[in-house]
Amino acid sequence: MAPRIDGEVHRFAEHGLYNGLFLLRDEESGTFWDHMTGEAVYGPLVGSALEVSNLMQTTVAQVLGRDSEALVAISGQALRTDQQMTTSSLLARIGGRLSRMFRETVQEEDNRRPTMDLGMGIWDGDEARYYPYDRITANGNAVLDEIAGRQLVVYLDPSAYALAAAYVDTDGIRWEEKTLRFSDGSYIEDGVFHDPSGERAPIERPRQVFTRWYGFSLTFPETEIYGDADGR
Repeated sequence: MAPRIDGEVHRFAEHGLYNGLFLLRDEESGTFWDHMTGEAVYGPLVGSALEVSNLMQTTVAQVLGRDSEALVAISGQALRTDQQMTTSSLLARIGGRLSRMFRETVQEEDNRRPTMDLGMGIWDGDEARYYPYDRITANGNAVLDEIAGRQLVVYLDPSAYALAAAYVDTDGIRWEEKTLRFSDGSYIEDGVFHDPSGERAPIERPRQVFTRWYGFSLTFPETEIYGDADGR
């Protein structure tokens, strides 16, 4: 979220939980904000919304692939190698349970999927859809779909070990090792989109978050679920 309200930068900090999710509060107005949608949910600025952009799961190599001059901050924690960080080990490590402190703030949970189910949540205008991780992997790690009248691809990024989504216009997709190729010759490699000539090119992405089911379904209670017979 861009921390600007009416053109002025405000200071934000985590100030509590609601529906098992953190709420942000800006110190200047005392308003509470939904960290996923950027909407003011309680306080004097209810009805306002901050500008929101995607925070993608990525790697240093992918960042530098997009911009070789990017500055990279690395923590003091030990780095995992590709051999240590596999998809299966990632899922095992983050399986977990919703702790009591978080669960006690949830009034009514959506039981269509397990609480800690992992997937990609996408929203565009009034439409929201959740793509379970296991359904994407069961379909060859990439699916074509449509939301709000636009075609998109949801895929498992083989480098970041996370789901990602982008708007596309294609008749088909296929994997070539770790490269996702489209019917017109364009492709995504190491998280970077390339046009048919192989040049790096911009790609438009919907609002998306790689998240737990409980958080997305409680934020968007009317969300559809990809792969359900009726979308619900």
